[in-house]
Formats: sequence, structure tokens, C-alpha cells
Amino acid sequence: MAGEATFSTDLLDGLTPEQREAVMSPARRLLVRASAGSGKTHVLTLRLLRRIASGELDADQVLVMTFTRKAGDELRRRLARAGVRDVRAGTFHRAAMTIVNQYREDQHLRPLVIEPQRRRLVSALAAQMRAAGESVDEWQVPRLEQEIGWALGQGYNGTSYAKYARRLHRDPPLPLAHFAEALDRYVGLCRSRGVLDFDLLLGEAITLLREEPTVRASFRHRTRALSVDETQDMNPLQFALLREMAGEDPDLFCVGDPNQSIYGFNGAAPRLIEEILSTWPDTLVLDLTRNHRSTAHIVEVANTLLEDGAAGIEPAKDDGEIPKVRRYDTDEDEARHVAAWLAATHRTQSPWRSMAVLARTNAQLDVVAGQLDAAAIPHKRSGLDHAPASDLMSGDRRLEDDHADAVTLSTIHRAKGLEFRHVATIGWAEGLLPHYNATSAGDLAEERRLAYVALTRAEETLLITWNRGRNDPRYPDRSPSRFLEPVQAAIERIARRNAPLEGDARRARLAAIRAELEASPALAWPDDGRHDASR
Repeated sequence: MAGEATFSTDLLDGLTPEQREAVMSPARRLLVRASAGSGKTHVLTLRLLRRIASGELDADQVLVMTFTRKAGDELRRRLARAGVRDVRAGTFHRAAMTIVNQYREDQHLRPLVIEPQRRRLVSALAAQMRAAGESVDEWQVPRLEQEIGWALGQGYNGTSYAKYARRLHRDPPLPLAHFAEALDRYVGLCRSRGVLDFDLLLGEAITLLREEPTVRASFRHRTRALSVDETQDMNPLQFALLREMAGEDPDLFCVGDPNQSIYGFNGAAPRLIEEILSTWPDTLVLDLTRNHRSTAHIVEVANTLLEDGAAGIEPAKDDGEIPKVRRYDTDEDEARHVAAWLAATHRTQSPWRSMAVLARTNAQLDVVAGQLDAAAIPHKRSGLDHAPASDLMSGDRRLEDDHADAVTLSTIHRAKGLEFRHVATIGWAEGLLPHYNATSAGDLAEERRLAYVALTRAEETLLITWNRGRNDPRYPDRSPSRFLEPVQAAIERIARRNAPLEGDARRARLAAIRAELEASPALAWPDDGRHDASR
């Protein structure tokens, strides 16, 4: 509570002016666009601490929505160290479950049953459809599951899906009208079984806030301040929940990075950050563009993958080692050389846990794991993706011990939010990154952001690899990823800039430096005769 928490201005030491403003701003509505490595979690924590310590808010009036349980746990740990223990922090689904369960308890209704595995429900739907004489093969079930999830994440029912699917270039696993009908049948199946999946849970909470005045009043009385971490990961359904929670005049703090919006399969889109400004037009916008994680050379290379018009990221660290790009013939060659690179890096007194191998798919990581086993290099797989509502599930999978001294193998999606001193990112070939399923301009833009996320996980050293796919009948004679061209161009510029000058070039550089010194009053020698250039 406020009496326990203390906020000293010493905590502002070392913050950039933009970070300081985000912490100290009196604005009730604030959107912080925070680039990779810009210290956004630190800023969010300090802002909450300042407001609670001053008595502006009670800790239990604050709700912070995150996209993983781990992020919520980390935020609570940081606040607890500063004496704040009652802030509610967790996923959108946890917040929705609280709203729905409280209503059902008040109405003396049974608690909800949540089905965490949508695949079970979709398989049951497919079985029903086959029993009715409809053609739904087993191999279509994963695609049915994915498209149903996307449609529900948009807030669509069968009618609205049929209306917008073509305009949005969707490719449903069944004919359009047939899939739209299947979407409604899926919702009906869940209702008939008395269960909700995670998206239907969000929809239930939205309906209650929208249609039950007592639910809405109770929530807003208890929740005086809302924060959203990783705002770029919201999908339209989650944004609809935020809008109903917040109302017309909210106390709202959102932080996110449109350059790291990589969950399009869940309906997330960077445009929703702009939707915040449309919904609450007086929201103050601040940009944190200084990267405190990666060396200047890594930042310069990563900047080449930013979309046109995006603000360039500024490095806070020195140049560091120049990133490397390497090509191999086969997956096995690539994995073997990555293992050798890891071993060599380990010999420089870097612990295994300071290293990571990032790939577009788990299948690529399986090959790497085999080579690491052969080289006796300890390794572990990263934890969950942005698993919806993982904090609702008992007995769910946990991250492996973060303190184990082992190389982390992770898909790029799972690595977002993580950082490592040394990163190898593999498979930078057409068909892999960008993935062959990415066909539209929007898909390709998201794959580009995914590549950017991979590069910005690295703090000190970065290795980028690809292979030509020889001996792989699926991808014979792969070509390098289209994202490699700007990356390699930046690396070459850095190398030329850092190359030692010789002969006339060196003399010209020295002459230019001498002329600059002589022309600058601030740098001129004292006029005491002892530094006469003619002597």
C-alpha cells in the first residue's frame, strides 16, 4: 500500500529525458511507444511506484494486463521489492475470468468451465460435421482451429466473418460460406457443452461489462487505473475488453512497440496502437527510441529492418563486435557450425545461459539440438509462446529453470521479451524467413518485424546464418532471405567505416581532423606559444 512504498528521486538517475517524462508525467492517459531494449518495464514499474507512493492511487486499485503470466509475475516482483504488494497483474484472460466469475457468484451460478485446448473442441466439431455427411478431413482440423481462433480474436461471428473475410484476404480451410457456418456451429457446440475457450471467455466478459450496469460499476469502482504492457500484441477482441473496462474517461497507461507486432495469427495488429488514440484522442504520446540492450553495431543492423517511416532506434552502448552473416549447404552444416560458434564463445568465459539460438520453426531447432548433443553442449527449449491465459491453467507447463547453465533454443516468437549476450539466428532463407505461408503484403511486413525481433534479442554478439537446403527435397536450392540484403549492406558499411586507413586516405583523414580542431574555438590550444604548429 501507499504507506509501505517509497519513491525517491534517486530512482530517476540514469533515465533518459523521455524515460523520466514517462515516469513523472501527470497525464491520466499516456501511450509510450517503446523500442526494443528501451527499458519499458522499468518505466512502467517506476511510474506505478511513484503514483502509489504519493497516495495518488492505492495499489489494489491498479490492474496491469500482460500477455504472459511470467510478465505479470516479474512486474509484481519488481513492485514487491519496492514495498508494493497488492497490484493486480496478469493476462487479459485472467482479468476476464475475474469479472465473469464474480458475476456468476453474485447470481448464484456455477463457475465457468474453461477448455484450454481448443483442438479438442474443434475435433469434436469436425466429427459432428462428418457425421452429418460433410467433408472435413482430419488434416483440416489444425487449419480449422487456427482460422476459428483468428476469427474469434477479431470478434467475428459467422455473418461478420463472411462479410469481411475476402476483403482481408483470408484463406479459410473450407469454402467461405461453409466455414462461416462452421464458426457459428463451433460457438454453439461450446455453449451446449457448458464450456468456453479463452476467446469466448473474453467475449463473455465484454458482454457483461456492456450489458450489466452493476458489473460495469463494480469493476470501475475497484479498478481506478489500467495499464497494458506489450500493447502491440492486443487483438481486436482484447482491445474491445479494454475499451469496456476503461470507459470514456480512463486512467490509462499503455506501452508497446509497433515494430515488434508479430502475433498476426492471433489477430494482433500494430494499428490497434493507433486505435487507442482514436478512442481517447487526448492521450499523451511519448517515444522511447534509445536501445540500452544491444551494441551500436547490432542496433545499426537491426534498424535496416524497420518499416519505412518508423523512427530509427538510437544505441546507448558502444560499437561492439560487428555482426556476422554465414552461408552453409545443408541444415546439418548450419547447425554444426552454430554449435562450433557457441563452443568458441563459451571458451571466452561466457556461460552457456548467456547464449541463444533462434529460429522461425521448432523443426529447425530440432536439427540444432542434435548437433549440440553431439558436441556435449547443454541446452534447453524456451517456454511458452504468448499462450492465451496460461495463468488460468493448473498444472500448466512452466519455463525450465532460468538459472540452468544451458544454451536456450527458441522460436523467434517465443524469444520476444528475452535478451541474451550472444545470439545465433538461423534459417534466414526464402521459405523459412519469410515463411512460405506469408504471401500478402501484411504477412510479409509481419515476417520483417519477426526478423527485427530476432536481431534485437542480442546484447553483444550476433551471428546470422542460412543454408541452401541441399539434400532437402522440400526446399532444394534455397535462396537467401530478402531481409538479408539490407542487413549485409549495413554490415559492409560498418566494416568499411572501421577499416584501418592507409596511405593517402589516412593522411587525408588526419588533415581533416587537424583542420576541425583548429577551426573549433572550444578545442583550440591556449595561445601561450607552447603549441605552435610550426615547431
